Amino acid sequence: MKMEAIIARGLFANTLRIEQTGEELVPVRFTESQMKLYSKEERFHVRSHCPAGICLDFVSDTTSVELNYTLGSMVRKWAYFDIWLNDEMVASLGSDTLEEDQGKVFYELDTALPVGEQRRWTIYLPQNATLTFHSLKLSEGATIEAAKPHRRNLLCLGDSITQGMDAKKPSSTYAVLLSRALEMNLLNHGVGGYVFDANSLDESLPYKPDLITIAYGTNDWGRFETLDLFRYHCAEFMSKAAKLYAGIPMYVLTPYWRADQNKEVPMGTLQQLSDILREIGEAYPNITVVDGQKLIPHLPALFGDAYLHPNDEGFLHIAMNLFKQIVANGHG
Repeated sequence: MKMEAIIARGLFANTLRIEQTGEELVPVRFTESQMKLYSKEERFHVRSHCPAGICLDFVSDTTSVELNYTLGSMVRKWAYFDIWLNDEMVASLGSDTLEEDQGKVFYELDTALPVGEQRRWTIYLPQNATLTFHSLKLSEGATIEAAKPHRRNLLCLGDSITQGMDAKKPSSTYAVLLSRALEMNLLNHGVGGYVFDANSLDESLPYKPDLITIAYGTNDWGRFETLDLFRYHCAEFMSKAAKLYAGIPMYVLTPYWRADQNKEVPMGTLQQLSDILREIGEAYPNITVVDGQKLIPHLPALFGDAYLHPNDEGFLHIAMNLFKQIVANGHG
């Protein structure tokens, strides 16, 4: 299928726009002004270009799918594509290193399944690697149309944990799991290493969320000499977010468990930072502050690096516990 047809049919979901160069496509999840902001530092530039949460989402009678692509920079050593069929995950295909990557993912249905049946295919792209998309191939004569989007939109703001580090499967990140549980479209605005920065909120964002999660703080800890400086930047962000999304339910997550959280840095403890975050957030009627320490068990085995970044199982705990709070508050 040619690139023009993929764009025209709207086969990509959970993305803001598609950049096209010749016969190549790059799905993008940020506005141009946000990309300009993140491009000021190489580490943010690369992470903002990773297609976290983005997927191909279509209905087709095809019996096979083949994606052809090129991986660019990788912020983790692996890159996988998750294939869902009629809302059930059937495969996670990819490689553990760039050297092993074949630039192609192929999946074929079991021959025992009925031929000609329309099925919903959802293929999540890697959350931790930049990617250029070349082609989508279906079985001969197959029809295809974009899947119907959900009625409501979820916006997830945050750092590397929101982006999805250290899950191997891109659909195992808490943002994707939460969006699926809530049956909402997703825009993942997580950028590894990022902090509370009011400039990252773009008033011209065309995506209109019905629910927002905000999860910064762990990178802010130790960034400043005093807690007052953190308070200033956090308050500035919250004030802008509350005005920009007045009336929209926002769930602000305090930092999750991290292996070194009991140490004290010049600006104070992680708990003190969390207390300030809670104080600022609770001043706004549309903000619910969630204790991140209670979202995931304090077990190194649930973290890919045994230290800070959850693995696939760890993200499941975060998504499940956050989902329960959202539903209990009547926002599910």
